[in-house]
Amino acid sequence: MKLAAERPLRIFQVDAFTATRFTGNPATVVLDADGQSDATLLAVAREFSHAEVAFVFAASGPDHDVRLRFFNARKEAPFVGHATVAAHAVLLALGRRSAGVWRQHSGTGVIEVTVTTAPAAAAMAATETLIEFRQTVPELDAPLPFKTTLRVAEALRLPATQLHEVMPARIARKGSTRLLVPIADPRQLDNLVPNLDTLLELGNELGAEGFFVFALNRQVDEWLTESRMFCPALGIPEDPVSGNSHAMLAAYLWDLGQFGKNSVTFIGHQGRQMQRPGQVSVRLEVDQGSLTAAHIGGSAVIVSEGTLAL
Repeated sequence: MKLAAERPLRIFQVDAFTATRFTGNPATVVLDADGQSDATLLAVAREFSHAEVAFVFAASGPDHDVRLRFFNARKEAPFVGHATVAAHAVLLALGRRSAGVWRQHSGTGVIEVTVTTAPAAAAMAATETLIEFRQTVPELDAPLPFKTTLRVAEALRLPATQLHEVMPARIARKGSTRLLVPIADPRQLDNLVPNLDTLLELGNELGAEGFFVFALNRQVDEWLTESRMFCPALGIPEDPVSGNSHAMLAAYLWDLGQFGKNSVTFIGHQGRQMQRPGQVSVRLEVDQGSLTAAHIGGSAVIVSEGTLAL
């Protein structure tokens, strides 16, 4: 398939939600994709099937600064959090954008993506960069019936005794759908060996594209979560680090009253079991006692760059 552009497309491999190469969640970023057909975009995504691909387009209206479209090897996705972080990291590195707020148009509408820099704690780097996108509140379904939750636990090979005693499993919907499954002990995450075929069947039955299994880990000076996510419906046996799912988790925890008056942030850890540890910063936006959005942030590092030949 010949690309329609008159010049080669620049392509970057980026690890998101990390500042260390070969960790976090990999994404492919393709610049200046204007004029390419959907068939070409999907073909590129299939060629680089190890990571979801963010295609960057020029703005097409006054309400946004940049357009992004996201593809995996199977289909287009309305929004991908880690690929958003990756794309803005590339634009920042090339001087195409600066710190501050940009409005990004993608399949879920226009969102704000903010880049901030601060002095680095480590001596190796002069500054630390945080790329943060604003995600409005997802829909939360009613709690999953416990009998169904037991079927999910069995598919995950999670002992029923390790399901959280108070917090129920619930489906969240925001562009994509995830079943949030709380467990009692974060150490049990290491023992999950899911039956992906059974999860796929359950996902089709429940209308959930992924299964986000998480545990709370409250510490003295900060609040942490640890999680794993399995998305067989998307052709992703396990996703290293998911920004979108952490936005869903923020809404879930808020709905259960887990936050105090002064605790509106937490750090999400994911990917350790895949040897790709990553970190997601989550900041809740609250207006007059109601949750209005979650700000999902992280760092990103460019691993490689090149061109797609014509």
